[in-house]
Amino acid sequence: MKIAHPRSRPRTMAPSLVIALLALALSTSATAPGPALAGQFTIATCQANGSYSSGAFQDFATRGMKWRRACNPLGPGLRGLVTANVPGEGHVAQGSQSAFVLEAPPATTFSSLSWSGYAHRRDCRYALQLYAVRPDGSTDTIRNVRANQGCPKPKSAQGQSWPRPTGYELGGATKIVQRVVCVGAPQTGYCSAKGQNYLQTFTAEATVIDEVPPSVSVLPGGPLVAGEWVSGTQGFGYEASDNAGVKTVQAWVAGASRAEDAQGCDYTQRIPCPSGPGQIDVETAHLPEGTQQLHLTATDAAGNQAESSPVTVRIDYTPPGAVPVSVEGGEAWRNRDSFALLWQNPPEEDRAPIVAAHWRLCRVGTQECQAGTATGPSVSRFGGLTVPGPGEWEAQVWRQDAAGNTQPQNASVPVRLRFDPEPPEIGFVPISPQDPTRVAVHVADKVSGVMGGEVELSRVGSGVWQPLPTTLEGEELVTRIDDAVLPAGEYQLRATATDRAGNEAATESRIDGTPMKMTLPLRVPTSLTAGVLDRRVQKKVVRRNGHRRVVRHQVSHVAPEATVAVGHKVGFSGRLIDKAGNPVAGATVTVYQQVPEEAEVQVATVTTGAEGGFDYEVTADSSRRVRFAYAGTATTLPSEGSAELLVRAASTLKVRPQHVLNGGSVTFSGRVEGRPLPPSGKLVELEVHLSHEWSTFRTIRSDPNGEWSIEYPFKRTCGVEEYGFRAELPGEAGFPLEPGHSPTVTVTVRGRPCPTA
Repeated sequence: MKIAHPRSRPRTMAPSLVIALLALALSTSATAPGPALAGQFTIATCQANGSYSSGAFQDFATRGMKWRRACNPLGPGLRGLVTANVPGEGHVAQGSQSAFVLEAPPATTFSSLSWSGYAHRRDCRYALQLYAVRPDGSTDTIRNVRANQGCPKPKSAQGQSWPRPTGYELGGATKIVQRVVCVGAPQTGYCSAKGQNYLQTFTAEATVIDEVPPSVSVLPGGPLVAGEWVSGTQGFGYEASDNAGVKTVQAWVAGASRAEDAQGCDYTQRIPCPSGPGQIDVETAHLPEGTQQLHLTATDAAGNQAESSPVTVRIDYTPPGAVPVSVEGGEAWRNRDSFALLWQNPPEEDRAPIVAAHWRLCRVGTQECQAGTATGPSVSRFGGLTVPGPGEWEAQVWRQDAAGNTQPQNASVPVRLRFDPEPPEIGFVPISPQDPTRVAVHVADKVSGVMGGEVELSRVGSGVWQPLPTTLEGEELVTRIDDAVLPAGEYQLRATATDRAGNEAATESRIDGTPMKMTLPLRVPTSLTAGVLDRRVQKKVVRRNGHRRVVRHQVSHVAPEATVAVGHKVGFSGRLIDKAGNPVAGATVTVYQQVPEEAEVQVATVTTGAEGGFDYEVTADSSRRVRFAYAGTATTLPSEGSAELLVRAASTLKVRPQHVLNGGSVTFSGRVEGRPLPPSGKLVELEVHLSHEWSTFRTIRSDPNGEWSIEYPFKRTCGVEEYGFRAELPGEAGFPLEPGHSPTVTVTVRGRPCPTA
């Protein structure tokens, strides 16, 4: 190759600087190149990249030779990648050289080179060379200023410039060499060192063919790739390698790229990208929930890709929802500080199982709280839970799954834990003279409150205890002693009280500590007498002024029993007095009556007068027992009296006609008085008076209204006979009256004369 003599150059700027600035101007708009096509990438060096890096080239120089890395065009001295001799006196030995070498990465070749530069020579015994080396050792010249050819004139220099990048096909070369070598003349065998001979590279872009895919695999370790349930940001390691380095590693889940680890490749270097282990962080909130397959895709510096074997990952980033919680044994008060909370974990397909549950316990109405955690597979119970002290507490539970998801806002509706270890306070209250039968027991419980209790009574010395009915009135357990039915004597009382937690307290003493004893009866006894009022007129002979006179006056007395005719007005009278015989005025007396075969019913109330007396009147339509009851008061005992009223049954009786000839008939009829009647009517016996006695000759039954009628013929009467008839009403079930009869009627019968003896 001939090197033309350089044209004249301005004195103020070196030719190499002019060429370098021109090359910089042509390349300043370029950025660091990446892969051109899949399977290839470009190594950019010197002014072909913005960093002016030349690290891809290896350097070499022998004695008397030098190299220089000065890619930034702005600066003193020669710029670019410079291979040259060291200027000075003397000679440079034959074969001395300086070089920059760019080797293709392992298992790759160069397909092309884009290059710009400048060659400068003062001694034509130097060769200025740029060439490529093939795998078989053969070379392919790119630029070559041959030694001992086209030599410059003495004391002058020659230069050749390639300011614009020019492309060269390399076709599988594995090495690019830039060098300056002393070839020497055939006669001398050395080169001069007085002038400088050099070759400059301004830009160099070597395209590398790489058809070897990378390798990538997921490294064991970490919960995500171990198949555990996870949430949040999860990291895992990988191993990726390639002859030219790995540019990116992408994580793929559910068919989409979810994370990427870019290695920060530097295409100014011979091997642009690193190889080896790496780390990828995956934000699980961007992934579908459930069981997924994860694999990695590695891309090398040339764009070749490879996939890893898939691993199973399990994603769950939703906190478990709230569940209903209950207290084992219920939320009632208890006296043992031991509680258990229960709940059910609903089935959730392909979701992280429950592994823990958190609880919060707060005293009701305060901010006094404590918290805790229980762990275990599908935990659904807190056992042995205790509260900090007596009182009422609220407990809430929220769950945590195997992926670590938990949210206090998903706490359950509060349940109550109630603890009371102390029994109630208890003691008998002093008896009030105004209400001596009322017995009250003071009961109080500061925590759970009193639920109820019992008061028992025992006659001193009997050893038998009788429970009394009680009611809870505020903080008093109240009962009453029925001293009207209990035998008189001394009695002992005892009381028990139970709070809502089941704690029990008992006492046989008053609040002041004295034994709770009392003597019955507690109230003042009373007496009530009652009977049927019988008023009669009595005659009495009196003497006045020597004359005898008969005086009639009405006498009344009260009898326990009286028999009267149906329909009469009957009076009852009674009197109420106390133990000392004093009348009890203004008292209410309840009147009860009991008709035979019927239940007793209340029929009236009467009030005692100033002398303690009372009156009551009835119509005698049925027999009855009348009872007068005084209920007593808080200070007086009840009492009662009764009287028996017997009512005779009766019937009307008519006969038509009253005179009849023998052989004729008469009709007897009547109506039974008194109610109620049996449903089938009242039995009526017709009697005739013969030989000084009554004899039944017919028996009939009235209709339901009491009406009855019967026809009777006379057949055996001679002469004139006068007969007496009556209707007898016998006693029977369903008829509340005593046996009775009707008035007597007379029938005259005329027959043939009686035969004579």
